[in-house]
Amino acid sequence: MRLALLCSDAGIPLGGTKGSSVHLRAVAGAWLRMGHEVVALVANAGPEAGRAPLEALGMRVHVLTEPRSESAIRDALAQMQPDLVHERLALLAPEGACAARDLGLPHVYEVNAPLDEEAAAHRGFDRVEEARAAFRAGFAASRGAMAVSEEVARWVRGLAPEGFPVTVESNGAGREFLAAPDAAAVRAFKARLGMADDEFVIGFVGTFRPWHDIDTVLDAACAVGERVRTRLLMVGDGPQRDHIVRTMNDGPASLTLTGAVPHDDVPLYLACCDVVAVPYATRDVYFSPLKLIEAMAAGRAVVASATGPVSRVVRDGHDGLLVEPGDRVAFAAAAQRLAQDPVLRTRLGDEARRTVEREHTWDAVTARVLSFAMGLTARVEGTWPA
Repeated sequence: MRLALLCSDAGIPLGGTKGSSVHLRAVAGAWLRMGHEVVALVANAGPEAGRAPLEALGMRVHVLTEPRSESAIRDALAQMQPDLVHERLALLAPEGACAARDLGLPHVYEVNAPLDEEAAAHRGFDRVEEARAAFRAGFAASRGAMAVSEEVARWVRGLAPEGFPVTVESNGAGREFLAAPDAAAVRAFKARLGMADDEFVIGFVGTFRPWHDIDTVLDAACAVGERVRTRLLMVGDGPQRDHIVRTMNDGPASLTLTGAVPHDDVPLYLACCDVVAVPYATRDVYFSPLKLIEAMAAGRAVVASATGPVSRVVRDGHDGLLVEPGDRVAFAAAAQRLAQDPVLRTRLGDEARRTVEREHTWDAVTARVLSFAMGLTARVEGTWPA
């Protein structure tokens, strides 16, 4: 099939390091491996190095010089005539769905967050009603949506026409995370980072922002560090970087801050970790954390806050340890338990990798989404292209 991957958000570079960029490339890569023809219609192509491996597999990139112009999107789609338009939902941007509808092309949304609420809470966005009107217009023109969590799916249903088809699929992990790096390469990498072999390493991967509950990770590292030689490996960057340094300075655990790293290097950083922390302060979390699935795929034991999206992936005591969101004492106790029990760490990590192999690879996730999209009953006049 000929598939169009549409993203009109200029803040998401196709070749970039952001989680949203990784998600776009993961979908395209899975489609290419299935043998489909893929064209990425994007507002921001991003660094060439990030997208080059997919272009080598045959993906074409079309940069939308007017990403919020319905006519520009319509012209691009009319030229390529895809069998499906798969669009990442963006704020104030119903043009893609409307253009596909006008051309009689099947269109589905990928929805990763309640974007109006997120932007209002974290970026001072004050055009909420205008955004909701745009979402309603886009959903009315589309044929269905894939949401990354039940929480996001409820938000979609609240804005979409009655009976609008919505399926739920958590994020996935790429094949590169399932392949354990060479042990000698891991030892050399740890030495380069200044990490000792006898340290218990607690890892965190992501941006250093308040909603990631960074303080719970810091508390856990310090608590474990009172009993065993501990290092906190923080893979990423963000506005709380200085706070992390101040908190860990002269504390009982050592600290390694990597800064932002290429996504291709994340498996090697995860291989340096004994435990990976995935904390959240409240249950009111709607997103499906990439870092959770990737850590599990890498065979790491995870300690995670039991939000809805996390609890639908991790079974407590089977392929990870879950604690109540915001409970820093329980989180630290879970990390301490794993520090003292290497057999449990290994068992949880092995089961976590098997869980991802069975259910959460990007190939499996994308195949289910594509099956959902192609199985939808046409909601607009016309039929699916042959």
